[in-house]
Amino acid sequence: MVTIEGVLSVLKSNFFDPTKHEATVIPDKPGNYLFCLRINSQLPSLPTIEIPQLTQFEGYQVIYTGISKKSLRGRDYKKHFAGNNAGRSTLRKSLGVLLGYKQIPRDKDPATGKTKFNDEDEAKLSLWMKTNLVMFYYPNLEPAELEGQLIQFFNPPLNLQNNYQSVNSIFRRQLSALRGSGKE
Repeated sequence: MVTIEGVLSVLKSNFFDPTKHEATVIPDKPGNYLFCLRINSQLPSLPTIEIPQLTQFEGYQVIYTGISKKSLRGRDYKKHFAGNNAGRSTLRKSLGVLLGYKQIPRDKDPATGKTKFNDEDEAKLSLWMKTNLVMFYYPNLEPAELEGQLIQFFNPPLNLQNNYQSVNSIFRRQLSALRGSGKE
């Protein structure tokens, strides 16, 4: 069994900066990832929402952890950094609502409740993410088994599911309400 210390050691050596690296450095393999704020960047905030407490990893503030069952490159770069559909990325949807973007129906049938942002806001969101975020990744074949441990260890405020810690619970509740308010 892999320990959290072992995972952290591997994460340290797998760093991706979208302003300096090509997406091809990210492996086309399953695994776990951490999204962190670039040094001197801040999580977007609205006056009506509490400011979360952030933990650090290698000097960067951790905001989100996730898994890719198939491809870290496909999930993390194509769906998160370069995506154009927040309806397929909980990270993008959370950041977009914190930036104040209005959610619109993702599907032709708005009754599905799935939302995204308009094309202009999606492009601004991609630019914001590339300018303000970096990523650490851990290729492995059982990412789901580690996700809970990483959430428990880092308490990333944008992880709404399976995050039961009291620290940031008010922020997560407020963010969840913001995200839910876009459903039409």
